[in-house]
Amino acid sequence: MQALVVLGILGVVIVLLVTERLRADVVAMLSLAALVVFRILPPERALSGFSSPATVTVACMFLLSAGLRESGFVRVLGDRLLRHGPSSEWGLLLVVALLIGPISAFINNTAAVAVFLPIVMQVCRGHGISPSKVLMPMAFFAILGGTCTLIGTSTNILVTSMAAARGVRPFGMFEFSPLGLVVFAVGALYL
Repeated sequence: MQALVVLGILGVVIVLLVTERLRADVVAMLSLAALVVFRILPPERALSGFSSPATVTVACMFLLSAGLRESGFVRVLGDRLLRHGPSSEWGLLLVVALLIGPISAFINNTAAVAVFLPIVMQVCRGHGISPSKVLMPMAFFAILGGTCTLIGTSTNILVTSMAAARGVRPFGMFEFSPLGLVVFAVGALYL
């Protein structure tokens, strides 16, 4: 019986996500609540993920990126790039790689893209560059930069948290850096 309830909840979640009637975070919380209401998941297990160091770290990374945006740093950087930065597509790609790669190593890569998205859009509009030629490489530069440190990507944080919970020595902050820097350099050359 529980398997049918879980399949039903999963079906509703898929429909809601595909139709976008509700925001994804609302759908996730409603599905979690449904699992508790139908006694598939005990309440203490349902909420245990929110106490995970990985979850708290990711939340802090998003707060940091919001602080950078709200402080005006993002606007100032965008204005400077527009005035003094490159006006060609290749030059802009190089600047984006050199900026977002290292930054995404120290703030979550998704948050780094969220912070730099308005800057890159502003510069593209100002120089008549098609944003479609810069935004996808920017996302890849952020992903590649995020692989260089423990906190650069949510996956690294989650894996080290799970390893520690199972008695394995957690990864160090820069343990990923040697390989991450090689991957970043190769990926940047490719892009």
